[in-house]
Amino acid sequence: MDLIEHEYADLRALRTRRAMHRAYSSPVDDVDEVTLALARRWAGARGTVVDVGCGTGDLLRRWARDGYAGQLVGVDRSTAAVSGTRGGGVVVVRGDACALPLRDGSADCLLERHMLYHVADLRQALAESRRVVRPGGAFVAVVNMMDTTPRLARLLRDCVSSEGTPVRPFPRVDSESLRPLLKDTFAEVEETEYRGELVFHEPEQLAALAASLLVFYGLERGTARHGRMVEALREEAARAFAGGAGPWRDAKGWSLFVARR
Repeated sequence: MDLIEHEYADLRALRTRRAMHRAYSSPVDDVDEVTLALARRWAGARGTVVDVGCGTGDLLRRWARDGYAGQLVGVDRSTAAVSGTRGGGVVVVRGDACALPLRDGSADCLLERHMLYHVADLRQALAESRRVVRPGGAFVAVVNMMDTTPRLARLLRDCVSSEGTPVRPFPRVDSESLRPLLKDTFAEVEETEYRGELVFHEPEQLAALAASLLVFYGLERGTARHGRMVEALREEAARAFAGGAGPWRDAKGWSLFVARR
């Protein structure tokens, strides 16, 4: 089954990931807040903002509630994301980042946040973004740094491989791999790094985040193996906090790129 169709048939796991990073990052980690400030800068009071891979639609709906006078457009491959975001001053279309259903130069600011690891052809997706951004507009991308949250990744790899099944390679798009492609595509590229850590004080928090990531390690929800791995992650998380150990700390980092035509 296609990863996007499976993982985003409903948005519960995505909401879990977003909520965990907002609640348990130190310092406070709010990608929406950072990108919203940038989008306001580039779009002005009445510009067109396009959020590709809009997911839960929280950013666009929040901006619409604030009374933004410009056009807010969401694009996503997920039917659940499209139906959940539409309305309230937000226009949403179903589409792929590699073939955006938008006119040339129609966006003052185009956002792609934590979604580029889903695209089939990264160069094509960036070329499409450049096509849609108007001259003088901005393309804003957010990706993780290389080897972010290594403890969490190791926990997942160990659990998933415990039955002897090879772990499916995790899609690798990070700041190191994206940077040169952006510089090949856009005239100007600026990068800002955000570093911190995840800090969990209870095993349930760690287990919930880990379970929400299992699909990226090759496990489809609803299968017997997925259920066994969820239970195994709960056990490992409890073990990590046994005897009063904790909190669990794991280094994390992400980069925000602003590219200009």
